Amino acid sequence: MSYYKTGGADSLWNSMAGVSQQGKKRGRARNLMKKKDLNRGQKMGFGKAKMSWPGLTTKITSGAGVDTKVNEIVPLDEKTYSSYLEELEEAKKNTKYFRGGKRYTDPLDRGWTGGKPLGRKFGAPEATNKDYSFDNFDSVLLEFKTVFKMTGNLGRVRRNSILMVTGNGQGAVGYTVSPGKYGKNAAGLRNATNKAGLRLVYVDRYEDRTVYHDFFTQFGKTRIYVRQQPPGHGVVAHRAIKAICERVGIKDLYAKCEGSLNMQHITKAFMLGLLRQKTHQVLADEKKLHLVEMRSENDYFPKVVASPSDGVVRTAAEIGHNEILDFEMISFEGNLPEWRPAQKNPMEGTPNWDKHLRKKWAYRSHDDVRLRMRVENGTEWGAVRSHLYPKYPECVERDWKKYIKMSKERKGSQEED
Repeated sequence: MSYYKTGGADSLWNSMAGVSQQGKKRGRARNLMKKKDLNRGQKMGFGKAKMSWPGLTTKITSGAGVDTKVNEIVPLDEKTYSSYLEELEEAKKNTKYFRGGKRYTDPLDRGWTGGKPLGRKFGAPEATNKDYSFDNFDSVLLEFKTVFKMTGNLGRVRRNSILMVTGNGQGAVGYTVSPGKYGKNAAGLRNATNKAGLRLVYVDRYEDRTVYHDFFTQFGKTRIYVRQQPPGHGVVAHRAIKAICERVGIKDLYAKCEGSLNMQHITKAFMLGLLRQKTHQVLADEKKLHLVEMRSENDYFPKVVASPSDGVVRTAAEIGHNEILDFEMISFEGNLPEWRPAQKNPMEGTPNWDKHLRKKWAYRSHDDVRLRMRVENGTEWGAVRSHLYPKYPECVERDWKKYIKMSKERKGSQEED
């Protein structure tokens, strides 16, 4: 059998990548090998032997007319061989084949987990009107799942369900639940990003960092209790709420989710709560009273944050005897969260714990006293001292730098001996 009659590589690749139409519908063609040109950049005749073959690396004849002669097999010129290797290396470099394994992704772009696209950012939406642009916008993927529908003609039909939220970090935010064709993930994610940009709403923020007041919101079986927090607290909440807060521009917030943790329900409930919140001025105008804020971080010092815009304030006689003025009852709509009880030391109340307290009673304030001495006297050696220091200057903490140096010198002298 001749080498040239065995057939080409196409039949071999078809045997590796072949799958029926029914198999494609069931996803069997997803992980099959794709056809590759394994000989890209290589030329026949060039090899490690470095020989010049007439008809492959050089012309069969050279010269013209009477001077025509047949070229013979001779060693290949080193310059020609090195130029061939450079061209081969360039061709391999330009090859875009994916060689398996996971591509490297920057840690800041990996989303919530490294292996799934949830939490990753997909850039700003594309404006259909070229006169406008989504400056400073970015989009975050909250949910990506495959759903099925049974039909009479096509059987079980797959499609993707994509939950995407976009915003500029300055109050403008929008989200969408967009369908996508199964197997065309890139196009589906792009369409979801653009649809989220068409559903923008504006959310009011207190001091451009947090919500105006605590509130309760729910959607379906999902209940969310949101609390306003002081500057520097950060966002402590479900990861979907964290992503939405980042797109809105909320920096300080605490949210507790109860009931169902369905991603779409959490998103819809939180967005409803943000849109339903009232500014301080609106609350003061509704009640015709001063709105006074007392927070624990300010030692409950009363602070008037809003007053009626028309200047008319109701008196005590005008306020009904059963009118609810408790702000927490108004904001939470009568619903109170099930706060987790504080964790108690299981050793408390036992004989061993009483023995420990009696034994360590004399040392109970040592840490606080040391910290106060370092604040008052500085961080250098001698800051922590005894009350007898004026009479006995040696009653100070041990100079550890000096003792460590002496120990090293002593160990070095022992090694020399």
